[in-house]
Amino acid sequence: MKAVLEDMRSGKVMAYEVPQPELRPGGILVRTAFSAISSGTERAKLEAGEKSLMGKAMARPDLVRQVMDFARNEGIKAAYQRVQSRLDSLSPLGYSCSGIVIAAGEGVQ
Repeated sequence: MKAVLEDMRSGKVMAYEVPQPELRPGGILVRTAFSAISSGTERAKLEAGEKSLMGKAMARPDLVRQVMDFARNEGIKAAYQRVQSRLDSLSPLGYSCSGIVIAAGEGVQ
């Protein structure tokens, strides 16, 4: 199946082939018919992704504080590795969809 993902380091957006999600207890699987991407929310996310590391930090001082707190508790190397890991990840876009429920997990009626 395909998913629209953003490269957190570069801000580049592409469609990627991803594994089909697993059915878990208490969950449902939906065959998506329509998906929406909010122009305001997603544009802000994409604009932040295109910034340099310093630009990202200036745009999100709350995250800088989290990194600083983490560094105080876990060490600078661990904080650096966590930031790099986050930047090397892909992030899905969109948050709203509609479709047909194709399977229900244990405990779902």
